[in-house]
Amino acid sequence: MRSQSEPRSRLDAMATRDRIIHLPADFYERLEREAGRRGVEPDALAAELLAAELAPAEFDWDKALSELAEIRGRVRGNVDAVALVREGREELERRSS
Repeated sequence: MRSQSEPRSRLDAMATRDRIIHLPADFYERLEREAGRRGVEPDALAAELLAAELAPAEFDWDKALSELAEIRGRVRGNVDAVALVREGREELERRSS
């Protein structure tokens, strides 16, 4: 019989690693209740909830291209492509933080 800490397959072993997360007792009790209601293990539910909450936001390419066109419109003469890309990345980082 396989213990809970043993991976179900080689793929599971490569895809996950055990981590300890400290939760208040009432959070864990709620997690256990909801996992029981859904018929899954608390670990699986915690992974599902974290994946949904921490998923990267959708990226709006049309907006980014529009803003790039605006930046390019402000540039006169020789265009420093490296500086232009750096400015775009800095703007994206500011928006995502």
